[in-house]
Amino acid sequence: GDANSKGAGVDDDPGADAMSLRDAVEAFAQANDLTFMPKPGRRHEGFQVYSFGSVSVVVDSAGEMLRAKIGDRWAPASLDTLLAAHKESARAKSKTF
Repeated sequence: GDANSKGAGVDDDPGADAMSLRDAVEAFAQANDLTFMPKPGRRHEGFQVYSFGSVSVVVDSAGEMLRAKIGDRWAPASLDTLLAAHKESARAKSKTF
């Protein structure tokens, strides 16, 4: 599939032809029925911390990368990593015995 069709009156914004990384994460979260929202007052290395399902994540827009808090450390993460980490943590939480 070719999803790179440019168009629809976005000439005034030079960055509008590319979906921002934050928008991409939000769309991915919605597609997986997860919440993606900023955590008020939470920052990591100057970046706003978001919750992606049960995972804390920052969007490093300058470096065009995501970093997620996996366990007790922050590491570069892909969308798939975020989803896997969320499922892992959800599974861990569901062990009530």
